[in-house]
Amino acid sequence: MTASKSVWWIAGAALMVLVAASFIAASVFQRSGLLSLVPPLTEANPNPAADVTPDRVLSLYQSAFTAWAALILLVPAYIFVWFRTHYDRWLAFWAVSYVAYVIHLYVSAFWFFEGDFTAMTTSSRVSAFWPGMVILIWWGVDVLIGMAKMQAKWITVQRVVVHVLVFVLFVGGSAVKGETALIQLMGWALFGAGVGTLVVSYLNTRKLA
Repeated sequence: MTASKSVWWIAGAALMVLVAASFIAASVFQRSGLLSLVPPLTEANPNPAADVTPDRVLSLYQSAFTAWAALILLVPAYIFVWFRTHYDRWLAFWAVSYVAYVIHLYVSAFWFFEGDFTAMTTSSRVSAFWPGMVILIWWGVDVLIGMAKMQAKWITVQRVVVHVLVFVLFVGGSAVKGETALIQLMGWALFGAGVGTLVVSYLNTRKLA
C-alpha cells in the first residue's frame, strides 16, 4: 500500500470512529445536562425560553458532537495545508472533515430542526446560517478540485480563502462561543494548529529565500 493510500485509510478510519463516537456519546450524555436546553440569549431576546422538547434532546447532542468530530478532523488538515510536501495528508483530512461537517448539518437540519427552515434561520442556536451554506458548497468544491489535483493561481487563492472561512467558522463557534470548556479547548487547539503551522511555513520559506 502506498503512503498516499495509507493516509486515506487512516483519515477514513478516524472519520468513522469519531462519527460513531459522536452518536454513542450523544446517547450516553443526553440526560447529563452538559448542553443547555435554552438557546443563547440575544439583545432581542435576553430571557429565551427552552426550545428543546424531550424528543429532540438526543438530536441536540448528536448535532453538537458531530460538529466536534468535524473540528477534531480539521486539526490535522490545518497542520498539513501549508506544506506542499504533505498534500495527500492535507487532502485526506480536509475531505473527511467535510464529510463530518455534512453529517453535522444533516443532523441539525433534519433531526433537530426537523426540516423547519424558518427555525434554522431565526434560532440563536445557529449563528451563521447563510455563511454556513456558502461554506458547505465551497468546501465541497475545493475537495473535488483537490482530488483532481488541479493547479492554477486562482485555485490557490480560493483555497486560502475557503480555509480562512472554515477556520473562522469553527474557531468562532468553539473557542469563542463554545458552550463547554471542552469544546472551547478544542477550538483553541484548532486555532493553534492553523496559526502555528502557518508561522512555521512562513519561517521555512524565509530560510529558503
